[in-house]
Order: sequence, then structure tokens, then C-alpha cells
Amino acid sequence: MTTRILPALLAASLLLGCATLANAAGLYQWKDAKGVTHFADAPPPKGHFTARDVHPGDPAPAAPDAAKPTPASTNCSLAQANLKLLQAGGAIGVDADGDGKPDGAMTADERVKQTELAQKNIGAFCSNGAPAASP
Repeated sequence: MTTRILPALLAASLLLGCATLANAAGLYQWKDAKGVTHFADAPPPKGHFTARDVHPGDPAPAAPDAAKPTPASTNCSLAQANLKLLQAGGAIGVDADGDGKPDGAMTADERVKQTELAQKNIGAFCSNGAPAASP
């Protein structure tokens, strides 16, 4: 009796394995010369690609958070805001002792140095390197 069950179990296991493989869909991912990401059921004609298996019923991967700023874009925005503030004139408080409260006003020399620093930071962190327009 067990000699008849063993081949049947083996055949059932084999069929189950084939059904699982048939359910998995092949997917290929690559970026073109312009940096655009592509997904397809066939690999690109040439170039680097990543093969992926997709199983129906699997949850979709979380999309990257496009709204989340990158450190470079944050630094760029801060540098541009600093330059705009420095170019606007008016008193700027200086926190010399680090308690979060201004202890005095920025001098003209300090303003010049901080303006140069802001412009250098814009050159380093902003993709176009252009400073914000002065008022």
C-alpha cells in the first residue's frame, strides 16, 4: 500500500512545485540612459538589469517617498534662505553663547563673511550653483 502512495505523493509534490513556479512572474528592471526606470517582462536588449520575481497576492513594495527632501536639497534651501536674509539688510541677532537667544547684532564684517559662506554653500549644495536672486 505504501508503495502506491509514495509515487502519488511524489507526483502531487511535483505538480504543486510546477504550479508555484507558473504563478511566479518574471520581471526585469533597468534604467535607461536618461535615468528613467523601466519594468518589463523581458530584459532590455543590452545593458545592466535586475531580474525580479513577482508573486500574485504579494503586497506591493512601498514606493519611495518622493516628497522627502534629500540632505543636499535641504542644505541648498537653507543656504538660499540665509543668503536672502543676509542680503535683505536689517539687524541679525547673533547667539554667541549657544543658549538659543541672540546676544547682540551681527556686525558688517560678520555679515560679509556670512554672505560669502552662504554663496559658497549654494555652490556646493545647489545643483545649478546659482545663488538666490537678491532683492
